[in-house]
Amino acid sequence: MPITDVGDIAAGLAVAQKIRALKNITACKAIGSFESSWLAVGYPPAGVPPPAYTAGAGYACDKNTLGALPYTNGAVKNWLAKLFASSPIAGTLFIYDRLWSCGGMGFAAGTYPVTTPGALPARVTDAGLTAELWIEQFVAAGAAGSTLTANYLDSANGARAGVIPAVVSAPLIGQMQAVPLANNLGIKSLTSVVTASTWTSGSFGASIVKPVAEIELPMAGIGKTLDWAAVLEGLTDDMCLFFIWQGGAVTATQVLVRPRLIDK
Repeated sequence: MPITDVGDIAAGLAVAQKIRALKNITACKAIGSFESSWLAVGYPPAGVPPPAYTAGAGYACDKNTLGALPYTNGAVKNWLAKLFASSPIAGTLFIYDRLWSCGGMGFAAGTYPVTTPGALPARVTDAGLTAELWIEQFVAAGAAGSTLTANYLDSANGARAGVIPAVVSAPLIGQMQAVPLANNLGIKSLTSVVTASTWTSGSFGASIVKPVAEIELPMAGIGKTLDWAAVLEGLTDDMCLFFIWQGGAVTATQVLVRPRLIDK
């Protein structure tokens, strides 16, 4: 039955599906920078870098993709109804649905056209209206820096460009850099990425994700719980859940995450 009142949520939490994840997050490049859990070791096991941007297939992700947080689709509908997280250092944890990802873009100055990007997963029914684009570091890179331009289609099929004015020099493996999109219509597909100058080494990728929840951990070593009033969110089937960590210190850390899902 659907959620009609607080009693339904309480009944659901009594038999909630408990997801557990513990990831070893590598040191952040700088205080406040972002690190992906995708390649981090721990539980669930580390994922693998996605296909190269020239592969033409295999870009979409779902709950069965290696690296995704494990859970079971609801008989009716899963709802995120409680969220606990903890880390030895302060920071903020963002849970995302990973929709699409490609890799293999080198840091030579030039244009990297995405070959046959295909559609977002079938679970996305709004053409990526609330989706975000992040540059994800699957291989550490050498020193340099330049403008990075992502050419894409928004959810209304408009051709747009998102620009990072200065990509971080010598980005670390796992590092994430958000691409400021041109409008509030999200991203439906990535067309190409253009870099303005050459790095000394390494490669990067791009990931399209949708936000699910976030939790602030303002005090080092002290966990925090959000109840349904702060975190209630309906989940679609087959979401590829992972998280991005924004560290409050330049330190490697372990991040423990325990979402609770109710089926209503």
